[in-house]
Amino acid sequence: MSYITEEQQVEELKSWWKENSKVIITTFILVVAGVLGWRYWQTHQISSQMATSNSYEQVTQAYLQNPQANAELLQKFVDDNKNSSYAVLALFTQAKSAVEQNNLPLAESSLQQALQLSANDELKSISALRLAELQVQQQQYDQAEISLKSVTDKAWESSQQQLSGDILLAKGDKNAARQAYRQALSSENLNNLDRQLLQLKVDSLSE
Repeated sequence: MSYITEEQQVEELKSWWKENSKVIITTFILVVAGVLGWRYWQTHQISSQMATSNSYEQVTQAYLQNPQANAELLQKFVDDNKNSSYAVLALFTQAKSAVEQNNLPLAESSLQQALQLSANDELKSISALRLAELQVQQQQYDQAEISLKSVTDKAWESSQQQLSGDILLAKGDKNAARQAYRQALSSENLNNLDRQLLQLKVDSLSE
């Protein structure tokens, strides 16, 4: 049996390190750089989101205090943050304020823009529902039905069906309206008040 001496082990280790040191050092640098880069990106994202959030609060407060004077300010915020959910929320604020002032064309325009900028199903569905509700209020039933097609989040499916029933009833199609209300009733996301209201609508059409 042969034994490797301590001196031979040292020499083999030196030889191995000479052959592999560059790869090991490069890999280590890349790993460290990746970790630092990821942490920097996370910190940058958080800082950017906080800055956008603060800007959103300032802009919407200014707009609500004086909508006419600060309309351009709000639109600039929307244009500068098109890829952020805050742009859609700012447009919701504008639409709500416009409805309160009975400026329905502005409210509709704001919600249409919000629908276009919505980056996820939830915001898109909320935008579409609010737009459709506003269009129903203006008796724009065909446009409202088109808007409802953009509701893709299942959490809002019951609201979609209920509003669809309202549209169909307004257009005189009671059977289709009753069917839409029943479909809305089948949702598990309904609260008790909405369920009772829907049941009343179904019962009134069953008489």
